Amino acid sequence: MHPLDESGLLTRLDPHGMMALTLDFPAQCERAMQRASDAPAPALPRAPRQVVVCGMGGSAIGGDYLRALFEEYGDLPVQVIRDYHLPHSVDAHTLVFAVSYSGNTEETLACYGQARAREAMILAVSSGGELQRRAHADGVYHLQVPGGQPPRTALGYLFIPLMRLAERLGLLPDLSQPYSQMLQRLVQTRDALQMSVPYEQNPAKQLAQALHRRIPLIYGSGGARATVAMRWKGQINENAKQHAFAYTFPELNHNEILGWVKASEQAGNWSVVVLRDPDESAKIRTRIEVTRRLVGERAEWHELTAQGASQLERLMHLTYFGDFVSLYLALLNAVDPENIDYINILKAELAKVGE
Repeated sequence: MHPLDESGLLTRLDPHGMMALTLDFPAQCERAMQRASDAPAPALPRAPRQVVVCGMGGSAIGGDYLRALFEEYGDLPVQVIRDYHLPHSVDAHTLVFAVSYSGNTEETLACYGQARAREAMILAVSSGGELQRRAHADGVYHLQVPGGQPPRTALGYLFIPLMRLAERLGLLPDLSQPYSQMLQRLVQTRDALQMSVPYEQNPAKQLAQALHRRIPLIYGSGGARATVAMRWKGQINENAKQHAFAYTFPELNHNEILGWVKASEQAGNWSVVVLRDPDESAKIRTRIEVTRRLVGERAEWHELTAQGASQLERLMHLTYFGDFVSLYLALLNAVDPENIDYINILKAELAKVGE
């Protein structure tokens, strides 16, 4: 029996139920869609010329995914700000999504204040906290989502409402069909990768084993896969407590590819995971194949192709697959995937600076 098939493994290493939260993700997306659809429709005083999403960590990933949808279906540029400061271009013609799962993220609150000062149009999303308090006091639109879980397990609450609100504002077309296909794909992916599926039939367990005690480099094949590669990196960092790095084609062929010349002298345990798409261009396919040949003897090479008819479905399929891989890596590393002690220590020290 493979170690990942051991009974009692989750009870011992996942006491806070991260796997259960991951299994709930399709239902979470449905709850998020219902909440964003039932909420009062937002109204904007003028047509926005750009969209800015302010958030950190798991709260920013939803903005990355919204940007991918706008690149596929929308007409406005979208920026995702992971910082204390808004770009100079933000003004009264900017739609700002202020997103903080807890509602207390200091960078997002700082950007919220700047957006208010510049008279930007603001839509706030949080489970409560200071962001909700300020939005209510300022008469700013606020959508409250369910709280009480780690932000990285709340992607449905942090992405689906942004998509739905953008739809209701007419900034994105009706995505009900791609959304329905996405939900079906998520359920299929969950059923294929969950803990009860044995190692021999479970590709997420197999990939986690291949990455165990190695340094993963997650390469997106361009476009939205760059966003998913960053999600994989973050999930491996937070859940499995190990380093991972992310980059994207074709950019990596202009710089990072040369790092492989001496890579084996730095470490002998590299693993590349390429996140691919069935609609890749011939140029990208060629770049990936040549890179595979060049990397060849210096790293293990793995590829995962997105499944689905739409950009949204394929994006979320790759994302959900990576979530399972990161949890299985955590189990192989014998760590609690929920624990974020280093982040909590940092937050405590920063709180002292603000006193």
